[in-house]
Amino acid sequence: MKKYFIFLKVSLLLVCSLMAVKKTEAQDLSSIIKGHFNGSFENYSQYYLKDSAIGATIPPDRFGSNSFLKLDYNYDKFSAGVQFEAYLPSVLGFFPLPVKSQSKILNKYFKYTDKKFSIQVGDFYEQFGSGLIFRAYENRQIGINNAMEGANIYVAPTDFLKMKFIYGRTRSLFEYANALSRGADAEVDLSKLFGAKNDALNASIGGSYIGKFQEYSGPRDDFPTTVNSFAGRFDISNSDFSIDGEYVVKGEDPNLLNSYSADKGRALQINGSFTKNNLGVSVTVRSLYNMNFQNDRDEEFLSVAPLNFVPALTKQHDYLTSNIYVYSAQVKGETGMQADIYYNFSSGTALGGKYGTKISANFSQYSGLDIDHKIISSGDEKYFSDANMEIKKKWNKKLETTIALQHIFYNSSVIRAVSADDVNANIIAIGALYKWASKKSFRVKFEHLSTKTDEKNWASGLAEFSFSSPYQFFVSDLYNYGKTNIHYYNLGASVTKNATRFSLAFGKQRAGLFCVGGVCRFIPASYGFTASLTTSFAN
Repeated sequence: MKKYFIFLKVSLLLVCSLMAVKKTEAQDLSSIIKGHFNGSFENYSQYYLKDSAIGATIPPDRFGSNSFLKLDYNYDKFSAGVQFEAYLPSVLGFFPLPVKSQSKILNKYFKYTDKKFSIQVGDFYEQFGSGLIFRAYENRQIGINNAMEGANIYVAPTDFLKMKFIYGRTRSLFEYANALSRGADAEVDLSKLFGAKNDALNASIGGSYIGKFQEYSGPRDDFPTTVNSFAGRFDISNSDFSIDGEYVVKGEDPNLLNSYSADKGRALQINGSFTKNNLGVSVTVRSLYNMNFQNDRDEEFLSVAPLNFVPALTKQHDYLTSNIYVYSAQVKGETGMQADIYYNFSSGTALGGKYGTKISANFSQYSGLDIDHKIISSGDEKYFSDANMEIKKKWNKKLETTIALQHIFYNSSVIRAVSADDVNANIIAIGALYKWASKKSFRVKFEHLSTKTDEKNWASGLAEFSFSSPYQFFVSDLYNYGKTNIHYYNLGASVTKNATRFSLAFGKQRAGLFCVGGVCRFIPASYGFTASLTTSFAN
C-alpha cells in the first residue's frame, strides 16, 4: 500500500508540474516571483509547576511547546504550501496519549484552480454536507488534524451542479492511518435547474458517498474490509426562513470503539430557522446510532483519524462556570434537540430604552435511544439538558451590562464514563463592559454555580483591562467551595502589534473537558506559566 501511494503522489505531482511548466515557460521568471506569498506562525508553550491539591504533576520535561509554521504560495491558477509542526514535547492533554517529541513537515499540497474545476494533490481539507459522513479539518485548540493525503477534485460542469471527488488516507497523529478512503459528493441547485423566477426561494438537494478499505488478517471470514456510507440532504431557504436536513447510513463497521459491533450506523439531522424584523428562531433536531467513523478500526480515541464530524449541538458558553459541565456527543447513540430564540427590543421602545436591549434564550436536551437501530426513539435515560437566558442592555455610550441565568442537568456516568451522581446545577452570571475612551475599556464578570452533588458550589470573577491598544491585562479566579476550597486563579497580559500577538499568563487549570465548536478533549490539571505567540506575514 505504501509503495502504491508513493507512486500515486509522484505521478500526480509530475502531471501537475508539467502543466505548470507549459503554462509558464513563455513567461519571464520575474513575473513568477511576483506571485503572492503568505504564511503564519503559532506557538503555544507551558512551563509546569507541581500542585498536589489540584492534581497537577510535573511531567519528565517541565516545558511543553506546540509550534505551527504554515507557508503558502499562489501564482495565477496555481498554489502550493507546506505546514511544519513541532511538539518539543507537546503540551499536556493536546494529544489523547503521550507521544514522543516530534518536529516535521506534516502537511504539503499542490493545487490548480480554474473557474469550474480544481485539483489538489497532497494533504487537503474537505467536507461533505454537514460533515456527518465526512469532514477533514484542523482545530489546533483541541488537537485535531485529520487532513487527508491524496487527491481532491472539484468540478462544476453546469451552473446548477457541483461535484467533489476525494481519494486518500487520513492523517493519524504524525503518520497516516492504514486505510484508504474514497468518496464523491454532488449537489444540485434546483432553483437554477428549473429556472425559478422567484429569486427569493432557493432549493437544493445533494448526496454523498464514502468508502473505507482496511485490510483484515483476523480469524473471521466474513469480516467487512470495506465500509460504505451514504448520505442524502436537502436545503430550502428564502430571506426569512430556512430548513435543511441530512440522513446518513453507515455500513457495517466493527471497530474497537463500538466493541466490534456488526450493526449499521444511522444519523438524521434537521435544522430550521426563521428571522423577521427583530425576532430570530432556530431549531436543530438530531438522532444518531453507532456513528463513530474512524479510519483505523483499532483506534481507541475518537479524536485520532476520524472520518466524520459529530459535534455536540448545544450552546457554546463563554462563562467559566458554564464550562464546568459541558456535553460531549454520544456517538454510540443519542437523540435530542436544541432551540434558540433571539429578540432585539429596538431603541426608543419601553424595554429597549435609548440604546436597545437584546434578549436570547436557548434550550437543549439529549437522551439515550429507546431501541438501538431506531434513531427516532427516545429512551428514559436522560444525558444532558441546558436551559439558559441572557439579557444584554446598553445604558449609554460607555456602559453595557449582561445578566445570564442557566440550569444544567448532567449525567456524569454517561458523559464522563465514571460512576457518579447526576448533577443539577443553577448558574447566574453578571457582567459589565465600560468604555471610557477609544480603545480603552474595563470588563468584569461575576458568576455563581450551585449544586448539591459532585464538587458542590463554584464562584468566579474576571476583570479585563484594555488601557491603550495594543496592551491588555486580565485576572480571574474560579473558586470551589463546599468540597475542595481550591482557587483556580489566572493572571496575564497580551500585546498586539499589527499581525503579531504575544500573551503571557500564570495560574491554575482544573482538569476536565475542553470544548471548541462542540468537539471536546480532556485536559489534565496544570499549574504554571503559559505563553502564546501568533503572527502572519505576506509579500
